[in-house]
Amino acid sequence: MSTIRTVAKLAGVSIATVSRVMNEPSKVREDTRLRVETAMRELNFERNSFAASLATQRSDCIGLIVAHLSGAFFAPLINKVEEVVSRAGSYLVISCGKNSVSEVEGALQFMRQRRCDAIILFPGHLSDEALKATMAANPTLVVIHRIVEGFEERCVAVDNRAGARLAARFLIDCGRQQIGVITGPASNPESEDRLSAFRDTLLAAGVQLATQLIVEGDFGSDSGRRGMAELLAAQIPLNAVFCLNDQMAIGALDYCRAAGIEIPRQISLIGFDDVEYADLVHPRLTTVHQPIEALAVAAAEIALSLAAGLALAGAIKPLTPRLVIRDSVQRIS
Repeated sequence: MSTIRTVAKLAGVSIATVSRVMNEPSKVREDTRLRVETAMRELNFERNSFAASLATQRSDCIGLIVAHLSGAFFAPLINKVEEVVSRAGSYLVISCGKNSVSEVEGALQFMRQRRCDAIILFPGHLSDEALKATMAANPTLVVIHRIVEGFEERCVAVDNRAGARLAARFLIDCGRQQIGVITGPASNPESEDRLSAFRDTLLAAGVQLATQLIVEGDFGSDSGRRGMAELLAAQIPLNAVFCLNDQMAIGALDYCRAAGIEIPRQISLIGFDDVEYADLVHPRLTTVHQPIEALAVAAAEIALSLAAGLALAGAIKPLTPRLVIRDSVQRIS
């Protein structure tokens, strides 16, 4: 089996020169580099990435910790992060199914043991206080989908409150005032931001959001079905529902279809995310678009900068969502 020593002997150079060719080729004269590379090919020598990482203190790996590997939100996010990281010559290491503090800490430990140069974290249900402690302990950690006070330069997020305001104003403009909401988990800060901004916007327009018409979901489609059933069981007049993500909106739509409720004539429905299939269901889903790929690109670029030891440019302004009007909301004439 070929070693760095046999490569050095065949190329007529020192072991240190072979190491520089593998790790810092720009610092080696071209004729020497070519001679070493030729010897490596002849001996079928493969670079030992672990050994190289010990020498350079870099693994050329970026970690990504997310709640799910699949799904209409996470799949495009993961794909775009991988694309950016790969284009930069690094590799992506993924850990999924992490929501609690202990699960996230376990995933971070896994990433550190594998010497990831930087880590991108989707925080799930972690509180801001837990995130502050985690970011303080991990200086190359990037948080996606949350702005953490004191660590803004390492955070990338969409303006959730602005998106909820768009949804509220559109429903009001369409004459819909008997409105229900299917939220995410009560402990989820993104859900809290969307709900409070939605409620405040309705109140500013003189529309009261009844407590009985706010039901908790978990961002999954099944909870959208259950949430719609609960809203209808409240026996309070209802002509519109805001779901705090598209998966729950699709579940709510499915429940209404099975119950013989016409969407959007009887109940108008609006979601949040603008996932790929929002344009494929019937009726096509009106929703708040959040730029998932832009989130992924920004997070990946920050992680790569941290991995390279570069100074960050400063806090990134939350990305702006936009309303996508399709067929699931109807104006009351």
